[in-house]
Amino acid sequence: MQSSLKIGSIMGIPIKLDTSFLLALPIAAYFSAINSQPFGFAEVEPPIVRYALSALSAIFLFASVLLHELAHSYFAKRYGANIISITLFLFGGVASMEEIPKKPGQEAKMAFAGPLTSLIIGFICLFTYSYIISPNPALSQNSVYLVIWILGSMNLMLGIFNLLPAFPMDGGRMLRSFFARKMSYVKATHSAASVGKLVAILMAIFGIYIGDLWLPLIALYIYSSASNEDRSTQT
Repeated sequence: MQSSLKIGSIMGIPIKLDTSFLLALPIAAYFSAINSQPFGFAEVEPPIVRYALSALSAIFLFASVLLHELAHSYFAKRYGANIISITLFLFGGVASMEEIPKKPGQEAKMAFAGPLTSLIIGFICLFTYSYIISPNPALSQNSVYLVIWILGSMNLMLGIFNLLPAFPMDGGRMLRSFFARKMSYVKATHSAASVGKLVAILMAIFGIYIGDLWLPLIALYIYSSASNEDRSTQT
């Protein structure tokens, strides 16, 4: 049984949806529906409009994740890497490559392209809402335009989060690229993975301290990903 479904291709790259993505959309839509403005539609009535707007914002969010991965893929293809596919799944998206560019500068540019794309989308959306929609009562009182604010906020957080110096975030690959200028690729990966593990431990401690169970779970994922990256590179 296939775990992903191909829905098309962009730049010659197959775009796939993982089976977990079937859960991602309703989960994202649900959280948008129960959160209050300006990060959700809890006050919007009737409920059918509230959930329709929540679903729309979730679709736009995953479209933004796809653009994030396409930015990685564009630079990877420029440097001769073959992109096997881009897959959207429950926790985001992944561009599968046959080989990551080994030149430090190339990997750094490829890694930074994704967060930069997210930040650009975020700033454009927030600027549009703050300076065009918000000052106009006819627009600001229409809940449809709140989608733009939410999309901007989520992309801004996505871009900043991906700059954390920990695998599998892009910041971890940028850190490895920095280390690789002074040491071997394997040692650079080990050093970057060690920093990522430290970030994960601090994140877990902070999450426990403030009583947020999501942070320890995310930290566990980051720690595991850093360990896997270290092992696979040495292999």
